[in-house]
Amino acid sequence: MSQESQRFAMLRIAMKRGVSAAILIAIASVFSFILIAAFPGNVAALIAELRGGFVSQAVVDQVAIEYGLNDPLPLRYVHWLGDVLQGDFGRSLRTGQPVAEAIVERLEPTLVLIAGGGIVMLIVGVGLSFMGAMWPNGTTDRMIRAFAVLNVSIPKFFLASMLIYAFGVTWNVFPTFGFRGLASWILPSIAIGVVPGALLSRVARVALEETMSKPYAITAISKGFSRRRILFRDALPNIVPVVLTAFGMALAQMVPNAFIIEPIFSWQGLGAYFVEAARFRDLPVLQACLLIFSVLFIVVNLVVDLIVIVVDPLQRRAARA
Repeated sequence: MSQESQRFAMLRIAMKRGVSAAILIAIASVFSFILIAAFPGNVAALIAELRGGFVSQAVVDQVAIEYGLNDPLPLRYVHWLGDVLQGDFGRSLRTGQPVAEAIVERLEPTLVLIAGGGIVMLIVGVGLSFMGAMWPNGTTDRMIRAFAVLNVSIPKFFLASMLIYAFGVTWNVFPTFGFRGLASWILPSIAIGVVPGALLSRVARVALEETMSKPYAITAISKGFSRRRILFRDALPNIVPVVLTAFGMALAQMVPNAFIIEPIFSWQGLGAYFVEAARFRDLPVLQACLLIFSVLFIVVNLVVDLIVIVVDPLQRRAARA
């Protein structure tokens, strides 16, 4: 196949993946709207109560008309989606601030948390898997397996609390409160990234073990090449697609995990914003956060999927078939 044909095939694959992602985002928008629209109780009365003052039936009826709550559900969805596509998520019922403005203010901590967690996950996952592969079935490998199993069993909120106690209270090494620069990013990144890193280490370890049993690896061993050279030169390129796929899935799952980690470290990100909105029944904020988190989840998986197709010839051929 010519280089031009390969580029066309890759573009066609990317367009297919993009269309699939767009369909998933559309479905996510429907569920984000319906889940909040089906909120139990009289939403108009709730909004009227949050505004304060005397709540009469006339006030409740006026609020229902103002927010279009008497319209059919499909019509309400169309109006809401039209506003969202223009960047208008409405106003917070609690603060009166435009939701889009608050999301922009709170997006950076969440993105930093996910990026930091992804870096920690790669370091832990790839590092532990290669250490185990260097000395297979030995003491080091068994200790790494035990470490991975232990980390997978620890709840994230408990791990975050232990990190705060150890590195913030006992040793006072890192700040544990607020989004205040690079030093304050370390503990939250570890709290959200270590557990998926332990899972990634097991996936990469199995892939390395399978790769080291391939004929070309056995031939390299028989020629006297060191295990380290074979792992980095021959095995690593072959496990990249598997590791990237597992990494992308785990990275996307960090998006909802921000609900847990951000409030613990007092980060004013989207996760903490969602928790506050749920506590005060701030419906426009809940709808916006659900949609944003769904979009982030889908986009992360799309990007990783495209990268895997680029680096893995087998995936390219399967996608073109």
